[in-house]
Amino acid sequence: MNATFHFTSAQEITTDVIQAIRLAYKEKPVSIYVQEYDPFLPEWQMQEMRRRDAITDNRPEYFLDGDTVISELENELETA
Repeated sequence: MNATFHFTSAQEITTDVIQAIRLAYKEKPVSIYVQEYDPFLPEWQMQEMRRRDAITDNRPEYFLDGDTVISELENELETA
């Protein structure tokens, strides 16, 4: 199960939000990904970020070794 939370400020992330995540996922492993919103990012760059996110979402092993991640991601992007 995936969930995305959007906040207008980091100050909105309260202990209630964390508690809700804990209740929803209980003992399951989770990853928390934080991305700063940039309203001036060009649309092509946002599309590329979404494409990379889609590939890495299904590959948790990418988060284990940075060199392997970059190499495998570059290979996958070339063939996608």
